[in-house]
Amino acid sequence: MVNLSFIQQEMIQYGMSIYFSLGLVGNICNCIMFIQPVYRRTPSSIYFLSLSIFSIIYLFWTIVPLFYTLDHIDPHTQSSFYCKIQLYGTHVLNQCIRYIVVFACADRFFVTQTNLRIRSLNSRQVAMKLVFIICPVSLVIAIHVPILMNISGNVCGRFGLYKLIYAIYQIIIISILPLILMSIFGILTIRSLYQRHVNQVRAKQRDRDFMHLTIAEVIVHVFTSIPYSIYLIYNAVTYSIVIENSPRDEIEEFIFFGTQFITYLTSVVSFYVFISTSKPFRNEFINLLVKCRNKYRLRRIVPLNEQNNHRLNPNRQ
Repeated sequence: MVNLSFIQQEMIQYGMSIYFSLGLVGNICNCIMFIQPVYRRTPSSIYFLSLSIFSIIYLFWTIVPLFYTLDHIDPHTQSSFYCKIQLYGTHVLNQCIRYIVVFACADRFFVTQTNLRIRSLNSRQVAMKLVFIICPVSLVIAIHVPILMNISGNVCGRFGLYKLIYAIYQIIIISILPLILMSIFGILTIRSLYQRHVNQVRAKQRDRDFMHLTIAEVIVHVFTSIPYSIYLIYNAVTYSIVIENSPRDEIEEFIFFGTQFITYLTSVVSFYVFISTSKPFRNEFINLLVKCRNKYRLRRIVPLNEQNNHRLNPNRQ
C-alpha cells in the first residue's frame, strides 16, 4: 500500500514551501499595488488590500506550523489548548477571507446602480466598516470551535454528534453561502451593466478594472471550494461509521489534507491571477517596477557624481 503519510510530508516540505513563498510575495505585491494613488481612491481597494493582509496572516498561521511538524511532534496531538486555538484561528481567517470577497462582489453591484441610496454604499467608509465588522462577527460565529473541539486518540478534531453538526455548519457558512452570495451579486451586476448598455455606464475605467479583478477572485474561490465542499458532504454522511485502526482513517486524513492543500490556493494565487487577467493591473505593476528601478539607479548615480566632482575639485569645500 502507498505510504500516504510520506506523500503528505513531501507535499508539506515542497508544495507548501512553494505555496508560502509565492503567496507571501504575491500578497505583499498586492498590498503595495492597492495603496498606490491610482487604486486607493476606489472602495474596492479596501477589500482587496484587506484580502491580501488576511491572506498573509492566514499563510503564517496555517503553513508555518506544518513546517514545524516535519521535524517535531505535531503540537495538535499534545496540547488541547493549541489544538483549539490553532483550528479556531484558521477557521476565523478562512471565514474572513471568503466574506471579504463577498463584500467586494456587493461593492461592484452597488457601483452599477442608478438608485442613489444603493449607490451610496459604494464608499470607502462603508468598505472600512464592513472589513472591521467581519472580524468580531467571525470570532463570535465560530466560538463553538474552541469549545467543542478536542483531542482523542492523538487526533485533534471533532467527534460524535459535533462532527455532523460541524460538517453541516461548514457546508452552509463556509462553502455554500459565500458562493451563493458571490454568484447573486455577480449576476445582478452583469444584469445591471447590460440594462444600461455597458457603454453608458457611468463607472470609471478603474471601476470596471476592479470588476474584472473581482470576477477573477470569485472564479478562484469557486474552483478551490468544490473539493473541500465534497469532502464535507462525505464527512457528514459517514460521521456515524466508526472503524477503529482502519486504513480508511489514513485515507480520509490524506483526502482532507488534499482538499485543504487546494483551499490554500485562495491565499496564494490572487496576485498572479490579477496580473495575468487584467491588463491595466499588469501595466500599473510594470510601471511601479520601472519607477522603483529608476529611483534605485538615481540613488547610485548621485553619489558617483559627488565623488567625481570631489576628485576634479579636491580643494572645494
